[in-house]
Amino acid sequence: MIEVYDVSSGHEPTANRVVVGSGKQLQGRLQITDDMIHFESSTPLQTLSSGVTGAGLGWYQTFINRSVGTSYQNDHYKREMASYLIKHGFHPRKTVGMMTAVYLKNVSYEYIEGDRCAVFVVVTAGVSNAVDAAHGDKHIFTRTPGTINTWVFVDGQLAPEAFIQCIVTATEAKTKALREAYVMDHVTKTLATGTSTDSILIASTEKGQRLDFGGPISPLGQLVGKGVFNCTQQALDNYFDKENSSW
Repeated sequence: MIEVYDVSSGHEPTANRVVVGSGKQLQGRLQITDDMIHFESSTPLQTLSSGVTGAGLGWYQTFINRSVGTSYQNDHYKREMASYLIKHGFHPRKTVGMMTAVYLKNVSYEYIEGDRCAVFVVVTAGVSNAVDAAHGDKHIFTRTPGTINTWVFVDGQLAPEAFIQCIVTATEAKTKALREAYVMDHVTKTLATGTSTDSILIASTEKGQRLDFGGPISPLGQLVGKGVFNCTQQALDNYFDKENSSW
C-alpha cells in the first residue's frame, strides 16, 4: 500500500489522502508540497539513478524531487542540494535527490499491478527546454534543472540487466508521449525526444519473483512502458493546462 498526500498550497493532509496499490513489498508514503515531492519507502530499495544526490547504484529509502526556480544556476549545485536536504531534515548520503523547475502540482503518478510484479511511477514534466537528441549538437550546454523527472518503483527482484533495460523502456515510453503531444525542439524545429536535463530513477524492493528482463514486451517492461507513457502524457497535459491558464 502506498499513501499519497497532497499538501500543496496549504491543504490539510487528511483532506487529500489517497491510497494506491496493494503492494506486497512496495510500501511507503508519497507527499506532494509546493516545495518538493517526497517518497519515503518503508524499506530500503536498490536503486539506479541519475540524481544530484544518490546517483548510480545504491540502497535508499528517501527520494526527493525538489522545485527550484527557472533561473536556477549554481556551479556548486551538488553542494547546494546537500545543504537543502540537511536544512529539511534529510541526510544527503541517504537520499536520492533531484531538481526540477516545473510546478510540482503538475505531477502524475500511477500504480500498475501485473501477474508477476507491480510498479509505481511518478513523473513531473515540463518542456520549455525540449530537445531532439539526434541534434543535441545544435544546442548550447547548460546545467539547468531536470525538466522531466521519472521515478519507477518496482515490487520485484531485478537482475542487473533489468535495471538498465527498464531505463531504456522508460525513455522510449517518455519519447512516445512527447511525440504524441507534438512537443518540438524550438532550435531545430524537429520533434523532441526529451529535454536537455531529464533525470530518471529505477528502484526495486529486491523481494518476490526474480525479473530478468525489463524490455518493452517483458512482464516488467510492459508495466514500465505503460506507466511511464501514461504518467508523462498526464504530466504534460497538466503542464500545458498550467501554461495556457497563465496567459
